[in-house]
Amino acid sequence: MEKPFALIVEDDRDIVALFRHVLDVAGYHTEIVLDGKEAMERLLSHRPDIVLLDLQLPSMSGMEILQRMRADEQLCTVPVVVITAYSHYSDSLPVEPDLLLLKPVDIHQLSNLVQRLLATHGSMREPPRDEITQLYTISFFMVRLTFALERIKQSGIRRFGVLFADIDPYDQLKEKLTEKELNHLLRGMAERFKSTLRPTDTMAWWENGCFLNLIEDVSTPDVPLKIAGRVMDSLGSYLEQNAPDLNLRTNLGVLICDWDYKDVDQILEDITFSRELLHNGPAASPAIYDRDILFAKREA
Repeated sequence: MEKPFALIVEDDRDIVALFRHVLDVAGYHTEIVLDGKEAMERLLSHRPDIVLLDLQLPSMSGMEILQRMRADEQLCTVPVVVITAYSHYSDSLPVEPDLLLLKPVDIHQLSNLVQRLLATHGSMREPPRDEITQLYTISFFMVRLTFALERIKQSGIRRFGVLFADIDPYDQLKEKLTEKELNHLLRGMAERFKSTLRPTDTMAWWENGCFLNLIEDVSTPDVPLKIAGRVMDSLGSYLEQNAPDLNLRTNLGVLICDWDYKDVDQILEDITFSRELLHNGPAASPAIYDRDILFAKREA
């Protein structure tokens, strides 16, 4: 299989050598660019799978490169790890990178990150959006989850949430409707889902009947529960208006994730279990879960 391509944009040759070693060992094909303008030209001609980007560069700053990437249709989904010696940048960047690492970089942290991303290499090469709903695919959502998990591992105290909205019963729905009817319903629900959330949110369609949304920086469960309540009301209203005879319900839940999660596969396993709990229970308000709650449910 073709190696994933990592572009290192950094003008400190000692740091470059270190990064290149980590990425080569992890199984990446690496290229190095020392100049900001040359880096932008390279990005426009060859889309990488990941970019390690210094902010202080000759010719064009890393900040401008990041802004141009996020504004470009072909580059906006490329994961960007910003490398800087200045901690205040983490709160002042006008465009948020996928991850910010401070110099001197923890090489073990970088190595663990690129190893986890290597598992999603195929998904980074696939189209990031689902053809029917135009939301992110589950594969691409896993890439975003990888970075969200890495960010909270850096801090050790922050948490994020994954909101899931389940179409229930989805298997029977696929049997009742033609492919054209089903696609029409899913497109409508996806539009309603997007309209209830912020345009900048990371929203995805899981092809087993579930909408997902990444909620960053969860301090208390109150905020994600309010978001889930709005989504539940909005999707429920849509189904009442457009599919009243199908007897569908939307099960809403939020999984609160902390740094104890080893990887995104564990997160998806807990979302799957949470969905089963909601499917087997009575229709209710949005539910909140974390690892402790789900552990107790499994032991019961």
